[in-house]
Amino acid sequence: MIQIVVTGAGRSVADPILERLASIDADFRLHLCDSMETAGEARRFKGRTLNIELASEMEIGIADLVLDLDHSYRGEQPVYRLPSPGCALLQRTVPESVRDAVTAVYGSIREPAAAIEQGVEALAGQVSELFNGRDPDPKQFGGTLAFNERILDPSEMVAAMQTDLGFGQAVISIERIQSDCFHTAAASLWLEGPEDAISAVRTMATENYPIGSGIAPNSGRDDADSAVRIAVREIARDRIHVRATGDLEYGIWAKAAHQAVLESVERMQ
Repeated sequence: MIQIVVTGAGRSVADPILERLASIDADFRLHLCDSMETAGEARRFKGRTLNIELASEMEIGIADLVLDLDHSYRGEQPVYRLPSPGCALLQRTVPESVRDAVTAVYGSIREPAAAIEQGVEALAGQVSELFNGRDPDPKQFGGTLAFNERILDPSEMVAAMQTDLGFGQAVISIERIQSDCFHTAAASLWLEGPEDAISAVRTMATENYPIGSGIAPNSGRDDADSAVRIAVREIARDRIHVRATGDLEYGIWAKAAHQAVLESVERMQ
């Protein structure tokens, strides 16, 4: 039986991921672990109750795959870590085969409150406090995010784009924004490169390019089968504008974790 360990299993993102993994018809076993704050809690999976164990007491070496939801794992087992919202959108937007040919990436990435643990609850609390005439609690955001946005440091995401995603030859200039959307991650990007690479990105479009609409027209919750919505506008044969939006937890992270487990199961069988 294949053994899969999930770190950070007490985080809110674990629920949509477990829901998605339940659709995999294979012989594997999940082990959940986290810190003292959530150890002892339980999660439902395929009609069974799984208890969250204390990470320091779990033998993670048994794992055939570690789903590292909180980026805490430092061992040698095969591991899949959830990418940042920006990297996750780029993975779904630009085919891996042409990333090293892209010469420039410019634009902005807007991250939803769901990108931060308990961020959705914190943002909802700020909205309620404003409506009731009270000063919002800065909580996880370091200030007021409700009906506002905050500029974040893009350096870590840019480094991941260059080293992990394969954009090492590209000039990258990205504005990373903490938006006041609850669940929707959004990207507005200009890409430059040779015509064949640009054509490959153009084939990723899922809908017509919506002239004049907002960057994140859907800020609600999507079902687990929803895809990232991608629209592409050709500026020149070597330059395009790409707009992508998706539910970060269900449409992006849960699908990515599902694919990582599916590939691991297929390799081990």
